Amino acid sequence: MKRIIVLVFLFALLVSVSAYSQEQVSSKDAKDNIGKTIQVKGKVAAIFVSQKGNTFINFDEKSPNNTFTAAIFSDTNIDISKIKEGSILTVYGEIKEYKGKPEIVITTPEQIISVE
Repeated sequence: MKRIIVLVFLFALLVSVSAYSQEQVSSKDAKDNIGKTIQVKGKVAAIFVSQKGNTFINFDEKSPNNTFTAAIFSDTNIDISKIKEGSILTVYGEIKEYKGKPEIVITTPEQIISVE
């Protein structure tokens, strides 16, 4: 029984490590990677919190000229207190297109890879 638990744990660890060690693109190149699940790295230009409590992190330029957005909806309870304008942020997830712009919806804290 212990052997099975250890094997399951090692398999889960391997899957999670390989998932988060995927290809990385700059926020300016995110538009060319719609549909891919990868890391996106770029400079935070603005952070906007809507009336509903949803957070939108714009990269490179403020809206409407931003090149990429990381969206965090209010029901996720993800701490973003370390993310500031001017930070270099790396996020992970599937790049989708929303209103003509690339974005990743952040649903877990593990999708925020680094804040520099």
